[in-house]
Amino acid sequence: MSDLRHIILIDFMIDISPLFGYAAVALTISSFVPQVWQSLKTRSVEDLSLWTLIIFVCSSSCWLTYGVLIFDIPIILTNTIVFTLQMALLVLKLKHNGPRQPKTKIEHVAIWVKDLEIMSAFYSKYFQAEKGNRYENPSKNFSSYFLRFDHRKTRIELMHNPEYLPKIEEGYKFNGLAHLAFSVGNRQHVDELTNHLREDGYTVLGEPRTTGDGYYESVVADPEGNAIEITI
Repeated sequence: MSDLRHIILIDFMIDISPLFGYAAVALTISSFVPQVWQSLKTRSVEDLSLWTLIIFVCSSSCWLTYGVLIFDIPIILTNTIVFTLQMALLVLKLKHNGPRQPKTKIEHVAIWVKDLEIMSAFYSKYFQAEKGNRYENPSKNFSSYFLRFDHRKTRIELMHNPEYLPKIEEGYKFNGLAHLAFSVGNRQHVDELTNHLREDGYTVLGEPRTTGDGYYESVVADPEGNAIEITI
């Protein structure tokens, strides 16, 4: 009796085994469809690795050849469709893989403070900020800290000058919030964006230059006079 049950179980597993193959087909194909659709819709393939796509295409072509040789329908079906999807991504990558466009992100927000140590301790204690090294510029009587948040993705610059008084200087606001800094990727983009804003009639408050603490930056005024720092 036990042998009969064993035989029935084996026959049952043999009968349903193709279902697992076709389930693998559906899941494998569906894993590539969203990426192909997104790339076709946005024409953006910058984040896709060219060599990864080439390896994928070679892998699926080998699997397809293997499936044909052993005449395995699930393998043939899966890799025919996957090969087609991967080739579509590869063609898009080769077609649209031109020079990268600069991706603007907020680099940091700068704040004038009366006491660097008290302010940096406050943000470290209550907001888990990671404090960098203190920067000193004796010629300008200037000192500052960069505070990093969220695994260094977000930063605040605390700036101090004992002679500082809140005021309006050179046409832009100069009280607590000093400036908003945007990173545009590299020096060329800093220069290009600065000139573009100048041509559109905005005031350039500081020409592109390398600062004492090693930043390449320019400063422009937004429509309401707020200082915008453009950096790499």
